[in-house]
Amino acid sequence: MENKRRETMETMCYRELKGRIQNGFYQPGERLIETKISKEMNISRTPVRKAISMLAVDGFVKNTEYRGAIVADSRLTKDNYIEMLDMLGLFLKHAIRRIEVKKLPLNYKRFEEKRLELNWALESKKERAYFYYGKSVLLEFVFYLKNDCYLEIVEDFSAKIEQFGTAEVFSIIEQSGKDFVKSVDQILFSIRKGNYFTALEAVDQITERQILSAYR
Repeated sequence: MENKRRETMETMCYRELKGRIQNGFYQPGERLIETKISKEMNISRTPVRKAISMLAVDGFVKNTEYRGAIVADSRLTKDNYIEMLDMLGLFLKHAIRRIEVKKLPLNYKRFEEKRLELNWALESKKERAYFYYGKSVLLEFVFYLKNDCYLEIVEDFSAKIEQFGTAEVFSIIEQSGKDFVKSVDQILFSIRKGNYFTALEAVDQITERQILSAYR
């Protein structure tokens, strides 16, 4: 029973500290002092110590020789995000060109399923609905490149956003979400009609709209 309770406290402490790091309560370079945190949370130092170790494994904290555990500068800012958009856009365009050249049949049913999942998530007021939809759509297209390296890059970037993305990054994704869905619909419609040039233009619109959302 005691072990189960301790595990629960570790998880609670981990989530709380992670949230504080992500929302900027703890700044990069700031020390995480076990005694102070244990008093604030009214728990013993043991779960705090283990939670900090878990955060170090996940990249939120780094252990130093003289200062102990400090908050790592792991945030993925809007500038980092915008820089990556261009590369992801190139992947998407490359996939569309391959579909055109190789005359590959697009699995429209899969995309329809992703859209239904998005609609359900929005109706259920699920957080980050547009983020997960965007990730799934991009992976569906990149799959046509038949290159595991591309898939791994997309997966890694998505994981970094999910783990280290700032509130500002998710705000950009969610605010531009409706426009993103419209662009995906345009891409699919254009490919179905054989108008690949219009599909490629729609990819540029995705990037442009997110950049506008970021800097308006």
